[in-house]
Amino acid sequence: MLVNRKLILAHFWLAFAVFGIALTLGAWQMFIRSPIGTWLSNPELYYRSLTAHGTVMGYVFPTLVAMAFGYAISESALQQRLVGVRWAWAGFWLIVAGSIMAVIPIAMGRASVLYTFYPPLIGNVFYYLGVVLVVVGSWIWVALMSINLRASGARPIPARQCRSPCSPTSRARICGLGPRSAPRSSCCSRSFRLRRASRPPSMPAWRASSSHGRCTPSSISG
Repeated sequence: MLVNRKLILAHFWLAFAVFGIALTLGAWQMFIRSPIGTWLSNPELYYRSLTAHGTVMGYVFPTLVAMAFGYAISESALQQRLVGVRWAWAGFWLIVAGSIMAVIPIAMGRASVLYTFYPPLIGNVFYYLGVVLVVVGSWIWVALMSINLRASGARPIPARQCRSPCSPTSRARICGLGPRSAPRSSCCSRSFRLRRASRPPSMPAWRASSSHGRCTPSSISG
């Protein structure tokens, strides 16, 4: 169950709102360049729309969608309330502020750089500051995802798991102490230690570790 629906829906609604604007600008650009359209008397308007379209589709829209999915999956998969809701809202409003800060110089014709950072196309400083705020907002989301994963106590799934129970015979075969050596792929998922009560002095004790799929000597008593 999603507890912070307002937070998640706010990201989705804003994402698809700016996506609708970018989609409209893209359709208008195609119309202008098509044979049925007439070219503008002021080409600067075309490049303004192109910069706004690229900025939304390159920075704002994918960032908001990723953040919304991340918060939703974090609550549904980890089965816990989102940790750091205030920080999540702070990241959201940073993206809003950054988007507004970036779109104002674009609308004024002072940042027609086609959403790039490469000279000789240099835009107004507030355009770049706005994009930076969007990126910082996404950094907050990345930090919150790491914090929530650690707070849940979730552990990564072992790389290898046993398909059959670990019998003493299979353990001995894994370490080469039995009549045959089993392939490494059959190594058990949990680490265990083989001990023998009686063994020749030249034979070392062996420890099988599933995480590496190999046997390493270990000194044990008795």
